[in-house]
Amino acid sequence: MISGTFTPGVPKERAGIYFRFTSAAQSRLAVGVRGRVVLPLVLKWGPSKTFSEITEGSDFFDKLGVDITDSSALLIKEAKKQARTVLVYRLNTGTKATGTISTGVTATAAHGGALGNSIKIVIQDNVLEPTKKDVTVYFGVTQVSKQTVATAAELKSDKWVAFTGTGALTVTAGVTLTGGADGTTTNQEYADFLAAAETQYFDTIALPLDSDTALKATFVSYIKRLRDTHGIKVVGVMPNHPGDFEGIINVTNGPILATGETLTPAQNVAWVAGASAGATMYQSLTFIEYEGAVDVTPKFDNDQIISRLKAGEFLLTLDPRDKKVSVEKDINSFTSFTTAKNKRFAKNKIIRILDAINNDLIVNLKALIKEKKDRGQDIPVNGDGAQIVRSAVSTYLTTLQEGNALTNFDPQTDINIVITDDADGFLISVGAQPVDSAEKLYFDMEVR
Repeated sequence: MISGTFTPGVPKERAGIYFRFTSAAQSRLAVGVRGRVVLPLVLKWGPSKTFSEITEGSDFFDKLGVDITDSSALLIKEAKKQARTVLVYRLNTGTKATGTISTGVTATAAHGGALGNSIKIVIQDNVLEPTKKDVTVYFGVTQVSKQTVATAAELKSDKWVAFTGTGALTVTAGVTLTGGADGTTTNQEYADFLAAAETQYFDTIALPLDSDTALKATFVSYIKRLRDTHGIKVVGVMPNHPGDFEGIINVTNGPILATGETLTPAQNVAWVAGASAGATMYQSLTFIEYEGAVDVTPKFDNDQIISRLKAGEFLLTLDPRDKKVSVEKDINSFTSFTTAKNKRFAKNKIIRILDAINNDLIVNLKALIKEKKDRGQDIPVNGDGAQIVRSAVSTYLTTLQEGNALTNFDPQTDINIVITDDADGFLISVGAQPVDSAEKLYFDMEVR
């Protein structure tokens, strides 16, 4: 079922659920589960051109061949500080490492990449059955698999190595695979990544790349298409690009970590995307501390910060009093305010509320439609059908108001449902006011 935005007076050709958000009409329906960020990276191991779901620390080695502390996993680790799940897409394919472990028997790394050169195959006599051999695979110093076989033909490939050949196995202290290489990437790999991401469910998507203006423009167009044409309300995070769009966060500086790394704005995109994905509709990232950061670079003075905030830049700042690094203001890149789309649309918390409303209304209404279909019915285009929709919307928005995501919502006056001119659907008008976060505290002190 398609969804997206619509223009009043212009009917849609395809059946679907359509929304129009303005400053006076903002809506939402069921509290969703957030915390999924998509991150494209050049890696030394792992399945190429596919997504590896990282939820726990153990996932790093099992899926990417490295520990969470490895330098190649830095951006994933930073994204995981705030996100529940990181969907890592490996851009590069690379060359697989190989080695001859016995005459006529070859072992090949399961994936391309330099880490394949750390695979070692050890063949020893089995102590209980002398006619058989123990074939043990090490990935670095870690034993990852072991098979006991009589002949090479019995060896089974696994997620670490593939075996070919049927020769006799001979005892060896260890054969280390060689020839593995990471390979290179082009804009085509990033284009493939964006296409593949459309098959995934996520909240934010990162572009940790700072050198290609054309690719950045493509990324912005991609986010606009998902949000405005397909109604998939995701947020894109990128460095040093004035997207002027509520679905794009423009990151323009980075942290200096206590562990010694200095992150560029492009690298900081990973943390910002993870934090934005992990934040609920009830939470702003303003004042959120960056765990493990001790300074920022580049550092801006007061006038520069004000100017950059007005330009729609997402900044980290250091408070010299407590030496804590935190988000200056949780904003996106939107700056072209109008009466229909005012400055509240530059607040990421407001966008999270609106996006959640959009995404959850789609899920809930699709569930209602499916429930009717399963009973051999439809939601009728009449008063009864309008009441079904009204009840769903009212229940959901009331829940949001009770949770302090919305305020001043009156289900009796703020929902209006009319049948479309073609009598094949409903025009649903909803008035709702998202609750912003307390970012400015003014003390009027009187000396007595």
